[in-house]
Amino acid sequence: MTRRTQSERSASTRSALVDAAITLLMERGWHAATAVAVCETAGVTRGALTHHYLDLGELLAEALEFVLDELASRNTEAPTTVRATIDMIWRAVSTPRFKVVLEAWWAAGDDSELAADLAPVIARFAKVVSPENAHEPKLRESEAKVFVLTAREAMLGLAMGRAIAGGRALPHERTVLSALRSQADEIDTRIGTTSVPPTTGRARR
Repeated sequence: MTRRTQSERSASTRSALVDAAITLLMERGWHAATAVAVCETAGVTRGALTHHYLDLGELLAEALEFVLDELASRNTEAPTTVRATIDMIWRAVSTPRFKVVLEAWWAAGDDSELAADLAPVIARFAKVVSPENAHEPKLRESEAKVFVLTAREAMLGLAMGRAIAGGRALPHERTVLSALRSQADEIDTRIGTTSVPPTTGRARR
């Protein structure tokens, strides 16, 4: 068996700690992701955590960054229509791992120090799902922008509902998403961004 280098062992330990933090956030919530619980779940000593991270907040920020990288990978191209923007946001917030982002928001609201640690990561996610990030200028115009922001809040509400329901889809999801997509299509027609790409089965869930 080839002996692992120190760099490889270090990377493996960090990965185990990040995975453990994400698992705890998904299954038990932010307040359950204590230093002791993370180390027990990762199968490492408390000293391993303090060796690789300044504190628990830094580890949790890295775990959140890891999840956001996953969410960003689901949307590799900037949308060019209102409809595509809606589907892009839903792909990001409907994944079960989005619960980690929600847990971070909820926890940061009660902890100013944690809010400071997580602010850069949360700001990055906000930019990903912002109409200001669209390449198509018409999507930044008033009607499209206001609708996208409104639709985003509705979809965040659905995501929160899923998190509370243990990750299960809500009975009224299809109705809400159908209404949002229908209105998005109407706006695309009015403002001239009508080349709506085919929607995949994943995006329509």
